[in-house]
Amino acid sequence: MPDLAAPLIATADELLLDDALRWCAAVGAVPEVAPDLTATRRSWRQASLVIVGEDLAGELARAVLPRREHVVLLVREPSQWWPDAVALGAAAVCGPHEEERILEALSAALDGRGEACLVSMVGGSGGVGASTLAVALGIAAQRRGLRSLLFDADPLGGGLELLMGAEGAEGLRWHDFDATRGRLSAGSLADVLPVHRGVSTLSWGRSGTAVLPAAVPSVLTAAVRGFDLVVADVPRHLDGFGVDIVGRSVLSVLVVAEDICGVGAARHVLDRLQQAASSIVVVTVGRPGGIGPAAVSDALGLPVLARHRVDRRIRSAVDRGLGPRRSRSARRTATALLDTLGLEAA
Repeated sequence: MPDLAAPLIATADELLLDDALRWCAAVGAVPEVAPDLTATRRSWRQASLVIVGEDLAGELARAVLPRREHVVLLVREPSQWWPDAVALGAAAVCGPHEEERILEALSAALDGRGEACLVSMVGGSGGVGASTLAVALGIAAQRRGLRSLLFDADPLGGGLELLMGAEGAEGLRWHDFDATRGRLSAGSLADVLPVHRGVSTLSWGRSGTAVLPAAVPSVLTAAVRGFDLVVADVPRHLDGFGVDIVGRSVLSVLVVAEDICGVGAARHVLDRLQQAASSIVVVTVGRPGGIGPAAVSDALGLPVLARHRVDRRIRSAVDRGLGPRRSRSARRTATALLDTLGLEAA
């Protein structure tokens, strides 16, 4: 991620300046300080975000500076300052006590990107290969030049980093976020996660209890700002975290075996999935003598986006730390998903 310009604090009010400096430090930013109109004008366009103190608000509003995004007006009595806020194009008018709003604005501006495409992979039954397809999707995105993250949200799964062969890569795992409080920056998260063959992972280490920490929502928020594609492997029982992840996803992919038992199990999963997901597609997994994708589609009332055929070489490749990258079927399925999402090569 390219370095962004520093935030700008436009104020000569020492108390407001102290608050603004503290907030910038909380998100790891070193701001530029402008005590007057002349200094503010010099850095107005380039700054990632501008915090304008009430002492300079009127003068800056009358100066008719160019319109820009990410302007916050910091005042002691917010209700009195809306005319100047409108003139400055401020996105928010905040008092010194509204720390959370200002930190959110700083984080959004400093992360420098919109939200990534978040995709949830959910198995319709156990052992159907949803995790393998999640890894294949992350790899396919990386091949298109996209920054992808495998977000392991299934504590009882085998672990996405094992499927990737990334268990030896240096970086933080879920247990390292146990004590995390507050907001994470996208850049900081991307910097500390393991990267293997160009794909980042957030999973569990080989020791300790696999439990998702309370920091999952803040970690996910940072993740979708720090990557182009986040692929979440979500447990089919859809716990509280799973419901939240699915609810934030652009697309939820239900992976269903082409047999009667697989469809029966997938129906129960689908009932819960439909309560949270905004968009669901089905990927079927072929079985010798199975019922076929059309029957699965009819039974579930959903379109089948792709039909995946199990490649017996995948298990051997995973055991040797190679991941599913050599599976043509997984690659075709991942390509179909990327095309559906409109994720072209970067």
